[in-house]
Amino acid sequence: MRRRTISRRGLFGQVAGLATAALLPLPAIAETRQVKFTLPWLATGAFSFVYAAQAKGFMQKRGIEMSVARGFGSFASAQSIAAGTFDCGLSAAPAMTLSIAKGLPLIALATIDYDAMMGVGVLADSPIKEPRDLAGKKIASVPTSGEFPFLPAYAQKVGLDLGTVESVHVDNKVLERVLEEKQVDAITNFAATSYAMLLVKGLPTRWMLYSKAGIKNHGHTIAVTKDTLAKDPAFCEAMVEGLLEGVAFVLTNPDEALELFRKQVPELALNPNAKQLTQIELGLWQRSVEHPESRAHGLGWCDPAAFTELTDLCMTYLAQPGMTRPDNDALFTNQFTGKIKLDQTQWTQVRERVSEYDKVFG
Repeated sequence: MRRRTISRRGLFGQVAGLATAALLPLPAIAETRQVKFTLPWLATGAFSFVYAAQAKGFMQKRGIEMSVARGFGSFASAQSIAAGTFDCGLSAAPAMTLSIAKGLPLIALATIDYDAMMGVGVLADSPIKEPRDLAGKKIASVPTSGEFPFLPAYAQKVGLDLGTVESVHVDNKVLERVLEEKQVDAITNFAATSYAMLLVKGLPTRWMLYSKAGIKNHGHTIAVTKDTLAKDPAFCEAMVEGLLEGVAFVLTNPDEALELFRKQVPELALNPNAKQLTQIELGLWQRSVEHPESRAHGLGWCDPAAFTELTDLCMTYLAQPGMTRPDNDALFTNQFTGKIKLDQTQWTQVRERVSEYDKVFG
């Protein structure tokens, strides 16, 4: 693979199917608890369920008053939870897996979404129609980005010889720009981010997702320390059920959820594209939640097979000396998941709502 560098300059009262969630016995918490919660990144439409859980009182009725902080990447959020800076938070499944392999005493209490949307993106009018068309082309990547280490696994799955590709390493601040200006033929990234950023500028793109090649890459998990789970399972249960009630609310009331989100994150008003951007982000997030795992097992369910495959990928492409391969029991628990469910009609409505993205990510 040849490389060169481009410089930085160059609902619950309204929907019967959620009655099971409304009737769940609440965990016994003696008094209101102040909880510090971290996002894995900036507040985006994909995290509106966290804000909905607050605004709709799902956390408060379980004895939790939650302060939400922005994050600086999933590895950083995992480290800050392990260090006790935060009581709970979100971290992407690959980062959680690697953090646990490094020895951090963390565990995932639930899986929020089932496709991190790692992939290769091209302009909508690009002659590149399938992965093998990337042979002989320039692909830009941010080498520190989470999807980049798994590009060889994707190439192997789709029969692409990376030796025929010119890999261009760029700063994350110019990744979308080099595609927009056609300095490269394609980029790799978490597709939802680049797709939304380019679309609000009037530039549609198409994406070849790693998941479409059969690579399971689940998205964000609710993370706590193993000590917290052992000593305070009632708190863990309350956090999971409150947040998943937020997920259910957003899936069934997306317009109201976006309004609540924008009110709670007033700095979004500084961005003239914020309304369209958050709407796209929320739509793509709904698509990554609407998967067989959540339909069959309820919201939050962690798929053992997916975690096993993800661990294989992490240990093959990202493992460092001193890491120990964790087994599934060390990675996640389904102790609190699957209790909150949507009915078939509601899932059908979600599917219809997100179907507009199928051609883009199909």
